[in-house]
Amino acid sequence: MIKVNLGGCSTFVEDAQYNESVRKALAAFDTLAAENGAGNDFLGWKHLPSQTPESLIADCEAVRDGWKAKGVDLVVVIGIGGSYLGARCAIEALSHNFAKQLGGKKANAEVVFAGNNLSEEYLAELMDLVAERNVACVVISKSGTTTEPAVAFRIVKEYIEKKYKDASERIVAITDAKKGALKTLSTQEGYRTFVVPDNVGGRFSVLTPVGLLPIIVAGFDARAMLAGAAEMEKLLSEGALPEDEDS
Repeated sequence: MIKVNLGGCSTFVEDAQYNESVRKALAAFDTLAAENGAGNDFLGWKHLPSQTPESLIADCEAVRDGWKAKGVDLVVVIGIGGSYLGARCAIEALSHNFAKQLGGKKANAEVVFAGNNLSEEYLAELMDLVAERNVACVVISKSGTTTEPAVAFRIVKEYIEKKYKDASERIVAITDAKKGALKTLSTQEGYRTFVVPDNVGGRFSVLTPVGLLPIIVAGFDARAMLAGAAEMEKLLSEGALPEDEDS
């Protein structure tokens, strides 16, 4: 567990201010633990580490392995905000700093991101890369109508459909379980789909398919990551640290 020594703050933070901040923080922790505060219907993320089924990991690995069998070496992940930031953060944190500069054949597909801006330059340069690679796509959107990812997906989808006979096998959608434009399109086109849980907000979705599929496709061990997160979930479920401990 990470501990922080705040002794250096004593010269400009009064004890009364510090103690009041601690009181507020612990009260907020208790509200979160009790799940009785505002927005308590979006707390599904709290239990994702311990409740993520093995079948979900296996399904994500099946996508990865299926694309490997097709020779896919580039996966475009399309999403905005929490629908891509968690996966991007995890992949960058786990990757070798100079992975792109190292020689040799890569064991796993490279994951790149789109749909988080409307830059025509970025999209044009993305398609320059796509044109040189064996490509698949993960599109993430609850509704399917958010402008930035919708534009990027339209462009990438059109390219994949023109180039590959197995286009529908190269696109995976992570979306609502029952409704929305992307869900409707996925049903029509026969895309494999994963569900964005209703009780998990986008910024907390890295341990749902939103983050797990890109992380697994990039070649990282999601089981080990979940095991570490589950350990932290257990520690936090036991209550806040005593006030006399460093925190």
